[in-house]
Amino acid sequence: MEQTEITAEIESTIAETMRVDESEISDDTSFGPDGLDADSLAVVEMAEILDMEMGVQIPDDDLRELETVGDVKTYVIEAKRDSN
Repeated sequence: MEQTEITAEIESTIAETMRVDESEISDDTSFGPDGLDADSLAVVEMAEILDMEMGVQIPDDDLRELETVGDVKTYVIEAKRDSN
């Protein structure tokens, strides 16, 4: 899977999980109150979907450190690169 495909899949998953339009998401979009205003359950659900769809597990400790959409993209891309 190419990096652009991975990025598109992550954006789609985040938009679906957070119930927003993909056009509202950028790399700088925060999961906090100044961005998507996601509660912890929605963030965990997003991580579970990324695990099922992309085969990348994000441990809870790492998940707490991922503050933006760009952080999630970077994490998943690096995890997929490391697994190859």
